[in-house]
Amino acid sequence: MHIHVSTVIPVVITIMTPAILQADNLSPPEGFRAIFNGKNLDGWHGLNPHRSAKLTGDKKEGNLKQQREEFPEHWTVQNGEFVNDGHGPYATTDEQFGDIEFLIEYKTVAKADSGIYLRGTPQVQIWDSGQVFDPQRPARKPHLGSGGLFNNTPGAAGRDPLVKADRPFGFWNQFRIRQIGGRTWVWLNEKLVVDGAVMENFWSRTEPLPEKGPIMLQTHGGEIRWKNLFVRDIKQDEAQQILKSADAESGRLLNALSLHASFDEELDADFARGDRTSYIRQGKTLLHAAATDNVHVSKDAGRFGRGLHFTKKNSFRPAFRNSGVLGYNGDSWNTTVSVWLRLNPDKDLEPGYCDPVQIVGDDGKKGFIFLEWSKDERPRFFRYAVRPLFDIWNPDKVSWADIPFDKRPMVQVERAPFSREQWTHVVFTLENVNDDRRPSVGCLYLNGKLQGAIKDWDLTLGWDPSQVLLVLGASYVGHMDDLSVFNRVLSKSEVQQLYGLKNGVSDLYSSGIE
Repeated sequence: MHIHVSTVIPVVITIMTPAILQADNLSPPEGFRAIFNGKNLDGWHGLNPHRSAKLTGDKKEGNLKQQREEFPEHWTVQNGEFVNDGHGPYATTDEQFGDIEFLIEYKTVAKADSGIYLRGTPQVQIWDSGQVFDPQRPARKPHLGSGGLFNNTPGAAGRDPLVKADRPFGFWNQFRIRQIGGRTWVWLNEKLVVDGAVMENFWSRTEPLPEKGPIMLQTHGGEIRWKNLFVRDIKQDEAQQILKSADAESGRLLNALSLHASFDEELDADFARGDRTSYIRQGKTLLHAAATDNVHVSKDAGRFGRGLHFTKKNSFRPAFRNSGVLGYNGDSWNTTVSVWLRLNPDKDLEPGYCDPVQIVGDDGKKGFIFLEWSKDERPRFFRYAVRPLFDIWNPDKVSWADIPFDKRPMVQVERAPFSREQWTHVVFTLENVNDDRRPSVGCLYLNGKLQGAIKDWDLTLGWDPSQVLLVLGASYVGHMDDLSVFNRVLSKSEVQQLYGLKNGVSDLYSSGIE
């Protein structure tokens, strides 16, 4: 269940969990203990805290008593499985838990949603991930999959899962959850979907999570089955070591990754520390982007498997939102964007400027960042430009085309290595943007080699962060693959590492490359 509120980064690899794989006989893995005996409801009671949260005195006591009485009407044990009919209070442990590692499996049905409360707080979300995005409810994204901390503030770390890992209906899903203090890690079907994010206290946003609380299995709208519930208590020394190791990972290339779109199946990203949804803008509304005849996933036409193909110049421009992905802010913004392109610019592009990648905000006069092929020159120049506030880059108020090349905030490459036969790797960085204490710089790399830098410019932007988008394919005709974004400026050696990845950026989180 998703709760409506009126007010409202470590190694990502596949991790085997033999504790779950051999748990059907209710024999806990080493170091774990069972918290559901597979026979009856002992150790559990019924409680939906939202039903009693605003009650006091006798009314609250009466409500709690009623929920306990209702509990066995909706929760049963069948063949060693903990089964709920989609109604009634939540299954709540009598025991209180602090720092733990928790193993659990579940199987649910279409149109139901559910979740796991930790320390009595919502929640590790379980969705019917086949639901489509509804632009009228933009904070609700079941299509991104289960495992996220849904009751975190929209846009906050952990709110949406890093990857989609749900299995089809009829199959069991396996959670491994680790919680230390307020930080939470979630693995779904052996894939990391929440990476040490702080779990917000739903009951009091300004307060940390309580030190201890019950585990609660939420019910909402459809049958759900649970089995193999095992807990391991994490002692203080181990907790401190885990946190120390997690914090030490922050400088690694893997942990700087904030978005990766392989375009192997769809336009949505495969991985993101924010929203993985690919959008298109319709007026002021963002709609979920789906492939069209002119912009579609092309089989065996990518740099790594399938890829995105823009077949003709058109107005369909897939985009990703800023929060958790680009990290744009008004104080000091640092990011890196990487993409592979394949085309012959002089033969494939139609007349006029072409921008395969843009970063835009709420007003073009407040800033505009883009990769660009020039309008008329032959061969067409390839450029990386950062246009800051309008009065900075254009004090004389003339058109972009009328400003001499050497007076523009851009890197220009006269004969860039693009062709129909070979893929070209393009990387651009943004460093210290909006930082009045340090110089701002933007660098362009092609095939792992530095082409130039935008420097000695005031690169101040004035965007509203909530309106910033990473936009693809503005007048672009050609192939695109393996888009990725990083939350800091990558070094030259890291850019070269990206260029050399055998299977693309997915290597970073599928095989643990540093």
